[in-house]
Amino acid sequence: MGYYTCLVAAVLILGAQAYLPVNFKCGVLPASRDNCGHAGITADECVKNGCCFDDSVPDSIWCYTPWKLEATECNPAKPKARVNCGYPGISDHDCSDKGCCFDSTIPDVVWCYQPEIKAEERVCSAVEPKKRANCGPPGVSPQECKDNGCCFDDTVAGVPWCFKPEIKKETIQCAVVSKLRVNCGHGGITMDQCYQKGCCYDSSEPDVPWCFYPDIIDEWLQALRVRRLQRPRHKAHAEELAG
Repeated sequence: MGYYTCLVAAVLILGAQAYLPVNFKCGVLPASRDNCGHAGITADECVKNGCCFDDSVPDSIWCYTPWKLEATECNPAKPKARVNCGYPGISDHDCSDKGCCFDSTIPDVVWCYQPEIKAEERVCSAVEPKKRANCGPPGVSPQECKDNGCCFDDTVAGVPWCFKPEIKKETIQCAVVSKLRVNCGHGGITMDQCYQKGCCYDSSEPDVPWCFYPDIIDEWLQALRVRRLQRPRHKAHAEELAG
């Protein structure tokens, strides 16, 4: 699965007030989806296989692989960077039911706020055929291969058909700049309908999508960006850091 890297640099932690859906694992952009079913598969069959189903976008994969969510981080050490996830006066219980974080110990900041979701993405298309690492015994079936967390592709001769995917560690969040939102719903879609699609919802701004796809931040790119921001910008600054 790919994603729009331009969003990585454009994400703002402050300012956005979108709610985080419980079904976040299915909020995959249509252009970034990996097929998870056969042609003509029904929604029930797709979901029973542990996949996501969305037939609202023509000419895209309808049954696709979800994100593998690993952990939720509330980052209580950064109260000013919190993104609102509830209404005024929301209780700890109601906030937690929304899949959000709650901390009322610090005044003048958001108490019910969005967590950062750590996810693992298994990318099959990023593996070059000549670099495939075998992931199954001879004659393994496509289903057995996929059940073991591997990729299957029998269109290339002379290379393993069942092979290990490329693993990417990513952070998923709804704090997307309004003008960069990618629409995830039809006109008049409700908050619950939007959440069922695995997308983010924010109706606080006019003339922008209210139901939109979450943003993905590649942890390697994020770490690289942080290191670049920390580099000395001129000789005097470098000498100051060196002490």
